Amino acid sequence: MKLKKFGASVLAMTMAASMMVGCGETAADTTEAPATETPATETPATEAPAAETPATEEAPAAEAKNIEATEITFWHAMNGNLESVLTEITDEFNASNEYGIKVTLVNQGAYGDLQTKLQASAAADALPDLAQAYNNWLTPYIDKAVKLDDFVATDFDNWEDIIPAYRDECSEFGFIHAVPYNKSTYVLFYNKTMFEELGIEVPQTWADVEAAAKTVMDAKNIAFIGYDDLAGVVEASLHQDGADYVDATGALFNDEKGLETCTYLSNLYNNGYARLVGEDGYFSNVISNQNIASYVGSSAGVSYIKAEGWDLGVAPLPGNVKKAANMAGTNIVMFAQDSNKQLAAWEYLKYILSTEAMTKWAVNTGYLPVRQSSYETAEYKAYMDENVCAAACYEQAKDFFFSPTFDASNDIRSTVPSTVEQLVYDKADAQTWLDTIVKAINDQY
Repeated sequence: MKLKKFGASVLAMTMAASMMVGCGETAADTTEAPATETPATETPATEAPAAETPATEEAPAAEAKNIEATEITFWHAMNGNLESVLTEITDEFNASNEYGIKVTLVNQGAYGDLQTKLQASAAADALPDLAQAYNNWLTPYIDKAVKLDDFVATDFDNWEDIIPAYRDECSEFGFIHAVPYNKSTYVLFYNKTMFEELGIEVPQTWADVEAAAKTVMDAKNIAFIGYDDLAGVVEASLHQDGADYVDATGALFNDEKGLETCTYLSNLYNNGYARLVGEDGYFSNVISNQNIASYVGSSAGVSYIKAEGWDLGVAPLPGNVKKAANMAGTNIVMFAQDSNKQLAAWEYLKYILSTEAMTKWAVNTGYLPVRQSSYETAEYKAYMDENVCAAACYEQAKDFFFSPTFDASNDIRSTVPSTVEQLVYDKADAQTWLDTIVKAINDQY
């Protein structure tokens, strides 16, 4: 793959939470998402962005072609096949770029390890030139992130080709602080054979879920649905009902919409239509053993499902008054303080975000393309023809949302799952669900 020289000016970014995804296996874990075997699915936790925070100024993009040979260090948490593909793409860049730039990949282990090392390095003013990161990791040292606005405006091939929701997430602090890279979303995995046997259509609405769940319970005496991410299902369900979840001031759903959402969720569990994962660990194990009809989990976890003697189906998430789907995965942040290293790092970022490199990354890892043009390539279209998960993700693309970032983010993501579990064990009614979750969230501020 030849290194491209991009020089097109970008149009203004639209603020639409939207589009595109694919699926596959990941090997790294994450600190924000609930415990799942699928690290890439992590829904970014939240931390209130401080748009006025002064960020490190980047070198003028107009000088981007006057680059001296240099080494760029990139800290990441990709393991197994993910690391192999990243290494291959990086080696291609190192061999083909005309400036003598060498990017050195440094595997920092799991996401939790990477987060800890970045925080310590920020305190010591020893951050790497580039690193994967979630937005909520960055708030203590966002002033050390390089502003990328000028680079994007003068030296990137069509920033509007990047999926809008990803662009929005990468400018959450009031400036472009990152570029998107390894992305996933939540989808509905289901036992297609069981659905066909019982005459169940893939649910499009909450009402469809409840009707299908009754059919499965009556015929099989098993739960219809499970959720790998209990904080994620509360947030997504609120959005599907046209409600907001949280912001820097606290819970935003202590109202009729919140009660309606809690009524739906509590009824599912209290009727046995939904279940907790329990000792099975992951719902991929439960559905593999045909002990549940469907579950909502990361698109990155499809490879963990063993459909032996039955066929797997994958579909977009059901909605209520609207559709809404959690998006997840890290972005790449530039911390390089030397202007020449900034220019060199930007050449690398352009390369790995090019349509060709992004398509290769998505097809070979199962992560989702971050560029619309990658979805339109013959290679990715062929991939979707063979991959039911990727096709479902693409269909859901326009419904993406990401969690906002503020100080209580991690605490909220930690407390909501255990709160929901206790409500399920107690067979609590909808009002108790609402009051308890709202209080659990507000207690984190």
